[in-house]
Amino acid sequence: MHVLVARAFTDSNGEHGNAVRVVMVGELPGAEDRQAIASAAAEPVTTFVASDMRTVRIHNHQRERPFTGHALLGTAAALRMLGASAGSFDVPAGCVGLWYDAQGIQWLHASAAWTPAASARHRQVALPADVEALEGPPPDEPVQVWAWIDERAGHVRARQFKPSEGIAEDEACGSASMVLAHKLGRELLVMHGRGSRIAVRPRGDGIDLGGWCVIDQELGKPAG
Repeated sequence: MHVLVARAFTDSNGEHGNAVRVVMVGELPGAEDRQAIASAAAEPVTTFVASDMRTVRIHNHQRERPFTGHALLGTAAALRMLGASAGSFDVPAGCVGLWYDAQGIQWLHASAAWTPAASARHRQVALPADVEALEGPPPDEPVQVWAWIDERAGHVRARQFKPSEGIAEDEACGSASMVLAHKLGRELLVMHGRGSRIAVRPRGDGIDLGGWCVIDQELGKPAG
């Protein structure tokens, strides 16, 4: 078993972002065993990567997820660091396309309908300062509260709250950003949480989701 911890949606200095524990195994453990590992992990999400480096399963502390944006971007970054990068992942939701661009951003392409935030509320407020002023979850959570920083440029300030799902505030919610890009029908750069950066753009029948990723820890290596 080979374990790494990655963060997706950092700023240009590698700060902020959302963490994922990436567990590389020869054969995928059963769902109950995977959930036990994920529930015990410090990171909010754990991915399990089979030996083909394409088959991936995603678990948060409570349940298996068919798709989670930051987890798959962090997993792709971990594989790339190991020289085992894949062009796509097979997850329960479907096939997720992957690529890495010249600016150092890891991208994926998927349907916004696959995301855990597909049915969440998205509430626009007048100013970024109104987003900043929120001291806790609004009563209508789970909800993404957002405002335009620069509407013409597509720059957004956003925060995502979902304590009913075990997360008081999500530092960098790629899924909610994908849904927002789908709803608005345009490319966005989302300044999320305390300082995370999320790039999203509609393309074809889905959404491109991208961000800078870093590897924080390599917790275990295979023998040999």
